[in-house]
Amino acid sequence: MSESFDLIVIGGGPGGVAAAVRGVQLGVKTAIVESTHWGGFCLNRACVPTKLFAATLERSKTIQAAAKMGFSKAEAVVDPAAVFKMKDELVAYFSMGTEGLVKAKGVTPLKGKGRLAGPGRVAVGDKLYQAKAVIVAVGAQWVRPSFPGAELEGVVNSSQLIEEGQVPGRALILGAGPWAMEMAQFLGACGSQVVVAARERGILPEFDAEIGQRLRAALKKDPLEILSACQVVSVSKDPAGLSAVFSVKGKQETRRFDRVIAFDRRPDLAELGLETVGLEDLGVDERLSTNAPGVWAVGDVIGKEPFLSHRATAMGILAAENALGAKRAFNPAGVPRIAYTCPQAASVGLTEDQAEEAGYEVVTGTAAIAASPMAMIQGAGSGVVKVVGEKRYGELLGVHILAPFATEIIGAAALAIQMEATLEDLARAVLPHPTIAESLSDAAREALGWAIYIP
Repeated sequence: MSESFDLIVIGGGPGGVAAAVRGVQLGVKTAIVESTHWGGFCLNRACVPTKLFAATLERSKTIQAAAKMGFSKAEAVVDPAAVFKMKDELVAYFSMGTEGLVKAKGVTPLKGKGRLAGPGRVAVGDKLYQAKAVIVAVGAQWVRPSFPGAELEGVVNSSQLIEEGQVPGRALILGAGPWAMEMAQFLGACGSQVVVAARERGILPEFDAEIGQRLRAALKKDPLEILSACQVVSVSKDPAGLSAVFSVKGKQETRRFDRVIAFDRRPDLAELGLETVGLEDLGVDERLSTNAPGVWAVGDVIGKEPFLSHRATAMGILAAENALGAKRAFNPAGVPRIAYTCPQAASVGLTEDQAEEAGYEVVTGTAAIAASPMAMIQGAGSGVVKVVGEKRYGELLGVHILAPFATEIIGAAALAIQMEATLEDLARAVLPHPTIAESLSDAAREALGWAIYIP
């Protein structure tokens, strides 16, 4: 007779681990299925490796600015081999730690490829398990570009580049989202000649337009080239490497690269057994329930961006609670979007354009980072804190930051959005000085028409 559980989670990434641990905390017998990589895509092939690269970039920028603070002999020379070695050590450590955490929390780990096998059943290899509820958290997989030549050696995704452990001499970055821009800056700092093929007219297209515009202006000093409204027509092999044909604003040109790097992903639905429960995909409602009774889904596998680890974690907790009887709704507006570029970008809630499209009478306020004493101390002159609000009632709709420590500061804004704060709440918050975070209050006061420290 097959073993039974109250809750089985398929996938050992951040969403799956959070769901499984929450299940145990709620007092039910819980199992989690994982075949290879504890910690999932983020830990093994995305968040941890790429944020190490971002930290390396940040250190190099700091060292470059150190001469103004009296460190006249400081040198900002990156050793890529040392960075990749540290990446391997960190990934191994955190992956092992995740597996240990699952066991320590009382979750039963099931090793193998998990799949749905009919209502209330999960197959792991040749073993069958019963479950009152199932949460699917298997994440997403890389998608090859669609242009001719995308199958050639040298056209790689971000994970493959990281696994190679080498910095290409010439790199073409496909897209201008957070991961793409982070990788572009890192490779540029390591001496690579980098071209960013931005499909849209700007960079960071999912962020407020002003953030992308200001970041692009800040990147003019970096050794990389950004091509707007750029489509790759084809890639072919030649003796000098990869020959890429672009269409840039309707005009074609050809350049050569050693690596073409893609960043697109889609839900990993292959061999998941969706047909056994009457599903074609894992779309969910606001409570993260699929159309199949007893089946929930969280994270990247549901197919809605942004694909973010912290989003998956929040979903995992909520899905476990709802699977065991709660009726809570997931609020996507409270999920921060982040880019570990230099300077960092972070955003939560609605952009100005989104708020207007939603029918709000919009009011905005901005505080330029150049006016911040702490930003000047840090040697950072580029950036902004921008708030988006609703004029009639003063509801805070969104916060958008381009600044040092933006990915840390955005946490306070995410809490404000979650608690349905107003512009006046933020304007009257007593934030410490001197910090970059105090620009949150400055921007809110500016939106309300009573700026204090903004000319």
